[in-house]
Amino acid sequence: MPRSLDIIVPVFNEEESVDEFHDRMQRLGLAGALLFVDNASTDDTVARIVRHGSRLLRHTRNEGYGASIRHGIAASDGERIVIIDADLEYPPEAVPNVVAALDRHPAVYASRFLGAPPEMPPFRRAGNYVVSRLFNLLYRQHTTDLYTGMKGLRRSVLPLGDLRRDGFEHAVELAALITVAGQRIHDVPVEYRPRQRGRSKMRHLPETAKLLTYLVRYWARCVVFRMPLPP
Repeated sequence: MPRSLDIIVPVFNEEESVDEFHDRMQRLGLAGALLFVDNASTDDTVARIVRHGSRLLRHTRNEGYGASIRHGIAASDGERIVIIDADLEYPPEAVPNVVAALDRHPAVYASRFLGAPPEMPPFRRAGNYVVSRLFNLLYRQHTTDLYTGMKGLRRSVLPLGDLRRDGFEHAVELAALITVAGQRIHDVPVEYRPRQRGRSKMRHLPETAKLLTYLVRYWARCVVFRMPLPP
């Protein structure tokens, strides 16, 4: 029988946070919904996930953040999908709020910019602001956090099988697909806390430039010329 909820957790070398992440999910009664997608970790991440008995999908090589999410979606069958990282920047305790919003909205983004400014470097705040504003302008959306690493999606409403991108440009591809499907992105606030352990896997300046390129490319193809996303 299909699950009502799957929580997809892409991981890469998160041995320092994955135990606490799992324990907090367990206290919420959501550990059984977890599906970890390991992107060829070289530390103790996989062994720790296995000890918890969680569902685990493993890559034999680093295939990218977007590939982890795509493969997690393909391996799951829940009508409601939540995507969250295991680094604890986004609190597991916010998952029920995202799930509740999915009852009314097919695409829910946990926004770090609703409320007090998040604790992050000014250049990152500025980059997210510019990309999100440009996305809203081109795609007629109203999200405040296009980059967010925590999202909720309803499988039956969105063309998730059309996702193709393997890297962080996945964020633009997914948002473009939501728009092409005629759906709106609904933001809910989330309390963001910069990672306390390990290192971020994203190189922010080059990835921002790449996202801007894909944002305009998808807009021209899908919104202006009414063509499908490029393969």
